[in-house]
Amino acid sequence: MPRILFVDDEPMILNSMRMRLGRRRPEWDCVYVESGAEALAALTEGPVDVVVTDMRMPGMDGGTLLGIVRERYPHTFRMVLSGQMNRDAQLRALPVTHRFLVKPCLPAQLEAHISAALEMHQRLDNPALADLIGGIRQLPSSPMLYAELTRMIADPNVGVAQISRVVERDAGITARLLHVANSAFFGVRRQIRTTLEAINWLGVDLVRKLVLSCELGQLAAQADLPARLIDDLQTHAILTARIASRLVRPELTGTVATAALLHNVGKLIFALAPAEMRARYELATAAGQTELRAQRFAFGCDYPTAGAFLLNYWGLPLDIVQAVALHCEPNAAETAEGIDAPGAVHVASNLAIAAARFDPHTPPLSHTGVDLAYLETAGLSARLSEWCVLARGQRIAMVEPTA
Repeated sequence: MPRILFVDDEPMILNSMRMRLGRRRPEWDCVYVESGAEALAALTEGPVDVVVTDMRMPGMDGGTLLGIVRERYPHTFRMVLSGQMNRDAQLRALPVTHRFLVKPCLPAQLEAHISAALEMHQRLDNPALADLIGGIRQLPSSPMLYAELTRMIADPNVGVAQISRVVERDAGITARLLHVANSAFFGVRRQIRTTLEAINWLGVDLVRKLVLSCELGQLAAQADLPARLIDDLQTHAILTARIASRLVRPELTGTVATAALLHNVGKLIFALAPAEMRARYELATAAGQTELRAQRFAFGCDYPTAGAFLLNYWGLPLDIVQAVALHCEPNAAETAEGIDAPGAVHVASNLAIAAARFDPHTPPLSHTGVDLAYLETAGLSARLSEWCVLARGQRIAMVEPTA
């Protein structure tokens, strides 16, 4: 039975939750405590799947509590349910919180978020990987790009669009920025899908504080990841986004471009996995297993699932999460409206690889890596040749931007 821990120093709020969630008793084991110290004691009594805490409490506040939970119980989903907080408190909570909700919160909304968190735990049936993903503060970034972004944000002559273009070169910063922008604490009333929307909503000053307070970019050095790995994934993601955004109708451009920028975040997660997991993956690939099969063997899931799991944890829009999750195996469906988001990312990612491999020549259609059966079922086979030319053009434009 899933165990959910509620922490709030106001007995009336806890009693209200207890009355509302009493009907969940056969399904959920709900525990209610009035302080951070009591919460830590409850955590020692058995595994907790979800912690829901107020932020402002005497003694140990919610941010401190969730920081301890992150270090000791990384698999536990961490949720803040709090009233209005000042900006400093919000920034302090960001690195330790998966999901933010603002009081007063509709009970049905709270239940829906808890249910979603429990469902994610069930789908990721690998305790070691669940601990890894649950403990991630941010995805690794290129130190050089992080330094460039920090410099640009400090320059009053640099505009929002310029900053957005730099952010889009990094999957880790993009994911965290969208996580923050979609947080209820920042008053968003619609889902934000692009970095430009996020920066315009939050403001450059807050973005500057986020970059510094969340320590974006520092994980790369701490984890000792090869800079080449991060740079290669970033270059591929940018080219994929450039191609994918041109395959879809205009109203899908923002969603598809962002999903393409983030479609490889699962590979960054696996790069942070314990050495024994990575060794199992190397053995599986050496034995001839495909990339996805080897990942499922070594990590318990493939990289699209791992990436979607983290992005869903961080509260990104569901259509972006789904496009990341399904881009390797899109569900073909004939439609007069053209290619959908998962399909566009699938096609663009494979054409980006092929364009780099065969550049300066357009790759033969049989060597693109695109699932031809998917295109045929979706009624899109006739577009592949045109898309190959498009991919080659975007590749050349990236390598030779002044041409």
